[in-house]
Amino acid sequence: MPAPDKLRIPYEDGDYGRFTSVGRLPNGTQFMAFVTGAFPTGQEHYLGDDWKTKKRWLAVIHRFDADGNHIGSESRLGAFDIEGRDVAGEKASEHLKTMCGELMQAGEPEFCDVWVKPFAVELDGVTYGLIYEHHLEEYDGIREASECVMLQPQDIVFHQPWDSGEYST
Repeated sequence: MPAPDKLRIPYEDGDYGRFTSVGRLPNGTQFMAFVTGAFPTGQEHYLGDDWKTKKRWLAVIHRFDADGNHIGSESRLGAFDIEGRDVAGEKASEHLKTMCGELMQAGEPEFCDVWVKPFAVELDGVTYGLIYEHHLEEYDGIREASECVMLQPQDIVFHQPWDSGEYST
Protein backbone atom coordinates (compact mmCIF):
# COMPACT_ATOMS: atom_id res chain seq x y z
CA MET A 1 0.00 0.00 0.00
CA PRO A 2 1.53 3.33 -1.01
CA ALA A 3 1.50 6.47 1.10
CA PRO A 4 -1.21 8.95 0.15
CA ASP A 5 -0.30 11.64 -2.34
CA LYS A 6 -2.17 14.20 -0.26
CA LEU A 7 -4.04 14.21 2.99
CA ARG A 8 -6.91 16.47 4.02
CA ILE A 9 -6.40 18.29 7.31
CA PRO A 10 -9.82 19.60 8.32
CA TYR A 11 -10.28 23.11 9.65
CA GLU A 12 -12.31 22.97 12.86
CA ASP A 13 -13.87 26.16 14.12
CA GLY A 14 -14.36 26.52 17.84
CA ASP A 15 -12.66 26.16 21.19
CA TYR A 16 -12.40 22.38 21.18
CA GLY A 17 -11.24 21.68 17.64
CA ARG A 18 -7.86 20.05 17.08
CA PHE A 19 -7.24 21.99 13.88
CA THR A 20 -8.29 25.59 14.53
CA SER A 21 -5.18 27.12 12.95
CA VAL A 22 -5.02 25.63 9.47
CA GLY A 23 -5.58 27.44 6.25
CA ARG A 24 -4.25 29.29 3.26
CA LEU A 25 -2.54 32.65 2.83
CA PRO A 26 -3.33 34.97 -0.12
CA ASN A 27 -0.18 33.76 -1.95
CA GLY A 28 -1.47 30.14 -1.89
CA THR A 29 0.83 29.00 0.90
CA GLN A 30 -0.90 26.57 3.27
CA PHE A 31 -0.18 26.31 6.98
CA MET A 32 -0.93 24.22 10.05
CA ALA A 33 -0.14 25.61 13.52
CA PHE A 34 -0.61 24.19 17.01
CA VAL A 35 0.74 23.80 20.53
CA THR A 36 1.93 20.34 21.52
CA GLY A 37 3.71 18.49 24.25
CA ALA A 38 6.65 16.34 23.18
CA PHE A 39 9.51 14.26 24.43
CA PRO A 40 12.78 14.16 22.49
CA THR A 41 12.72 11.76 19.52
CA GLY A 42 13.22 8.22 20.74
CA GLN A 43 11.71 9.01 24.14
CA GLU A 44 8.04 9.27 23.11
CA HIS A 45 6.86 7.38 26.19
CA TYR A 46 9.56 8.31 28.63
CA LEU A 47 8.66 7.08 32.11
CA GLY A 48 11.71 7.95 34.22
CA ASP A 49 11.31 9.82 37.49
CA ASP A 50 12.60 12.96 35.79
CA TRP A 51 10.05 12.92 32.93
CA LYS A 52 8.91 16.47 33.72
CA THR A 53 12.42 17.71 32.88
CA LYS A 54 12.19 15.98 29.47
CA LYS A 55 8.66 16.79 28.30
CA ARG A 56 8.43 20.17 26.65
CA TRP A 57 5.55 22.28 25.38
CA LEU A 58 6.08 23.82 21.98
CA ALA A 59 4.49 26.16 19.48
CA VAL A 60 4.73 24.76 15.94
CA ILE A 61 3.96 26.04 12.45
CA HIS A 62 4.29 23.89 9.33
CA ARG A 63 4.16 25.61 5.94
CA PHE A 64 3.29 24.04 2.59
CA ASP A 65 3.18 25.32 -0.97
CA ALA A 66 -0.09 25.40 -2.95
CA ASP A 67 0.50 21.77 -4.06
CA GLY A 68 0.91 20.57 -0.48
CA ASN A 69 4.69 20.15 -0.48
CA HIS A 70 6.30 20.85 2.90
CA ILE A 71 8.38 24.03 2.58
CA GLY A 72 9.30 24.71 6.18
CA SER A 73 8.59 24.30 9.86
CA GLU A 74 9.35 26.30 12.96
CA SER A 75 9.01 25.43 16.62
CA ARG A 76 9.52 27.53 19.73
CA LEU A 77 9.86 26.19 23.23
CA GLY A 78 7.25 27.36 25.71
CA ALA A 79 8.64 25.54 28.73
CA PHE A 80 9.23 22.12 30.23
CA ASP A 81 6.56 20.28 32.20
CA ILE A 82 8.58 20.81 35.38
CA GLU A 83 7.29 24.43 35.37
CA GLY A 84 3.74 23.08 35.39
CA ARG A 85 1.69 21.97 32.41
CA ASP A 86 -0.55 25.04 32.46
CA VAL A 87 2.39 27.45 32.68
CA ALA A 88 4.33 25.63 29.95
CA GLY A 89 1.27 25.44 27.70
CA GLU A 90 0.46 29.11 28.16
CA LYS A 91 4.04 30.11 27.29
CA ALA A 92 3.84 27.97 24.15
CA SER A 93 0.44 29.53 23.27
CA GLU A 94 1.96 33.00 23.52
CA HIS A 95 4.76 31.95 21.16
CA LEU A 96 2.16 30.55 18.76
CA LYS A 97 0.29 33.87 18.69
CA THR A 98 3.54 35.65 17.83
CA MET A 99 4.47 33.08 15.18
CA CYS A 100 1.02 33.28 13.56
CA GLY A 101 1.30 37.07 13.52
CA GLU A 102 4.63 36.79 11.72
CA LEU A 103 3.21 34.26 9.25
CA MET A 104 0.26 36.51 8.50
CA GLN A 105 2.42 39.41 7.44
CA ALA A 106 1.93 37.83 4.01
CA GLY A 107 -1.77 38.74 4.24
CA GLU A 108 -4.97 37.80 6.00
CA PRO A 109 -5.41 34.01 6.01
CA GLU A 110 -8.45 32.02 4.98
CA PHE A 111 -9.00 29.43 7.71
CA CYS A 112 -10.00 26.32 5.81
CA ASP A 113 -9.13 22.68 5.15
CA VAL A 114 -5.65 22.13 3.76
CA TRP A 115 -4.41 19.38 1.45
CA VAL A 116 -0.82 18.43 2.20
CA LYS A 117 1.66 15.65 1.49
CA PRO A 118 3.24 13.43 4.14
CA PHE A 119 6.54 14.78 5.49
CA ALA A 120 8.91 14.49 8.43
CA VAL A 121 11.33 16.98 9.92
CA GLU A 122 13.38 17.07 13.12
CA LEU A 123 13.69 20.35 15.01
CA ASP A 124 15.63 20.67 18.26
CA GLY A 125 15.58 16.92 18.83
CA VAL A 126 11.83 16.41 18.21
CA THR A 127 10.39 14.70 15.12
CA TYR A 128 7.37 16.42 13.55
CA GLY A 129 5.39 15.40 10.55
CA LEU A 130 2.58 13.60 8.86
CA ILE A 131 4.20 10.19 8.78
CA TYR A 132 2.77 7.29 6.78
CA GLU A 133 2.72 3.92 8.54
CA HIS A 134 1.89 0.52 7.11
CA HIS A 135 1.44 -2.42 9.47
CA LEU A 136 1.11 -6.11 8.74
CA GLU A 137 -0.10 -8.06 11.75
CA GLU A 138 -1.15 -11.63 12.31
CA TYR A 139 -4.04 -12.71 14.54
CA ASP A 140 -4.91 -16.39 14.90
CA GLY A 141 -3.12 -17.19 11.65
CA ILE A 142 -4.86 -14.43 9.69
CA ARG A 143 -2.63 -11.70 8.27
CA GLU A 144 -4.15 -8.25 8.30
CA ALA A 145 -2.75 -5.06 6.80
CA SER A 146 -3.50 -1.56 8.04
CA GLU A 147 -2.25 1.87 7.20
CA CYS A 148 -2.51 5.35 8.63
CA VAL A 149 -0.81 8.74 8.69
CA MET A 150 0.35 9.90 12.13
CA LEU A 151 0.58 13.57 12.99
CA GLN A 152 3.65 13.62 15.21
CA PRO A 153 4.35 14.36 17.95
CA GLN A 154 0.63 14.71 18.69
CA ASP A 155 -0.26 11.05 18.03
CA ILE A 156 -3.27 11.98 15.94
CA VAL A 157 -4.11 9.17 13.51
CA PHE A 158 -5.55 9.94 10.06
CA HIS A 159 -7.50 7.16 8.36
CA GLN A 160 -8.54 6.26 4.84
CA PRO A 161 -10.04 7.56 2.71
CA TRP A 162 -7.34 10.22 2.82
CA ASP A 163 -9.66 12.93 1.50
CA SER A 164 -12.16 12.45 4.37
CA GLY A 165 -10.27 14.36 7.06
CA GLU A 166 -11.19 11.51 9.44
CA TYR A 167 -8.87 11.11 12.39
CA SER A 168 -8.71 9.65 15.89
CA THR A 169 -6.68 10.47 18.98
